[in-house]
Amino acid sequence: MNVAIYARVSTQSQAKEGTINSQLEALRDYAKSHDLTITHECIDNGVSGSTLERDGLDELRDLALAGEVSGVLALSPDRLSRSQFDQMVLMREFKKREIKVVFTNQQFEDTPAGNLMLQIQGAISEYERATIRDRMRRGQKHAVKNGQVIAGNTPYGYKLIRKTETTIARWEVNEAEAKIVHMVFDLYVKQGMKGAQIARYLNDKGFPTRKAPKWRGTVVYKILKNKSYLGIAYMYKNKRVIPKRRSQISEKESKATNATKPTAQEDQIGVPVPQLIDRATWDTAQELLKKNANRSRRNNHVNKYLLRGLVVCGECGSVCSGYVSNKKTYYSCGAKRNKNITTKPHDDVRIATRQKPFDEKIWQGLTELLGDPENLQEQIAKRLPQISKLSQSAKNEQSKIGKKLERLDMQEKRILDAYREEIIDLDELREQKSKIAEIRATLQAEEKAAQSQLEHSGRPEITMDILGDISARFERAMGKADFATREKITNLLVQSVALHKKKAVVKGYIPMTTTDALSLPRL
Repeated sequence: MNVAIYARVSTQSQAKEGTINSQLEALRDYAKSHDLTITHECIDNGVSGSTLERDGLDELRDLALAGEVSGVLALSPDRLSRSQFDQMVLMREFKKREIKVVFTNQQFEDTPAGNLMLQIQGAISEYERATIRDRMRRGQKHAVKNGQVIAGNTPYGYKLIRKTETTIARWEVNEAEAKIVHMVFDLYVKQGMKGAQIARYLNDKGFPTRKAPKWRGTVVYKILKNKSYLGIAYMYKNKRVIPKRRSQISEKESKATNATKPTAQEDQIGVPVPQLIDRATWDTAQELLKKNANRSRRNNHVNKYLLRGLVVCGECGSVCSGYVSNKKTYYSCGAKRNKNITTKPHDDVRIATRQKPFDEKIWQGLTELLGDPENLQEQIAKRLPQISKLSQSAKNEQSKIGKKLERLDMQEKRILDAYREEIIDLDELREQKSKIAEIRATLQAEEKAAQSQLEHSGRPEITMDILGDISARFERAMGKADFATREKITNLLVQSVALHKKKAVVKGYIPMTTTDALSLPRL
């Protein structure tokens, strides 16, 4: 009888170890001792038995459909599938085409009793698969709680050190990549370059990517948004869910079998990793990402909006984006125009203004403010109480964190004493020290952020001479500025413009230290 043999192993590690060969050897020996002629060998190496979408299995089913074999030879039913339902589907398919299925480890007669035993065996296999998967999940979660990272897509700037008998899996700093990560943040935060510009710079300088042939803006932004660089990498950030089928896509066209969605923050597990970026730089980068997203031109190359992304509705807080009506440009509340946006309703209040005259008024106000050093000094004096309050808040926060770190040190000492007195064992010691290390890393990051805020909230030291220099520099530039220069100055000085029915409130940035003032660009 001509037969096709089928062999399968589930994991990549089994595939690398070559355990598939032992299955093939056993099947060949069985065929030889039972006068069976092997015409085809169908193999799935490193493929799960939980799905029917397997190349080797598809080949086997195609052979059965074409009538090229009279029998199928496999080690056991769970090699065909770990799912009881899928096993029955395959067995009925083979039986319909009068193909005999032989399992070398155990035989099932084609009788009601034999079919019942096959179903029981399938149920046991499915149970074993579920049990193994649950044990692996729980074991992995326990390891993560003890500080082990999950092997996978290690962020740029780190390298994965796999676990051994004595050490857990962890990330260590990849020095060459870490320098590029620092460079990306420096170019974005301090040099004001955008993602695409940074990508071109890195490509021109010949800095290597990890896998891709060249740097792209999307890769740069992925680095800028990666929170692991702060020293805590969160595991289980996403979980698998059943994908939602869109109504316009038919069941046959939709091939997705699973999807993911973000896990709640409290369900994520933080693992301490080497810190690459300080909190102050990280926060500045995130604020710039948010601002640049609002100010992006997208595909609009026709109309020039000086306050793009800066105007917000004074009634509901939605962005007042630019739009065109009757060949005239306006700033208008997006929530008012787009009814699908859920926000505070204000149907009786129309928040809109003509764009060109509004831009001119804002620009004129900036010109007058920057051309008057005494006015600048007056505005700075109004900010002093706020700066003093922020400074005191930062000091209080730093003091609280210091006390928490002291208590943590005492807690660690007590745990070590408990281990020396044999009150707790080594596993308990390791678990407690891992938890303390995670808490300490978080507190140290918060302490660094408070220190950074304290350093940036010192008492202003701007003199009238410095203010006069700033005014003179901007006055020279503003008189002959083109649109690009105007936009640059506006984005530098304006935080937001709240548009109300009969007024607009401008919130801006005024340099509060000598360093900030002198760092303004010479235009």
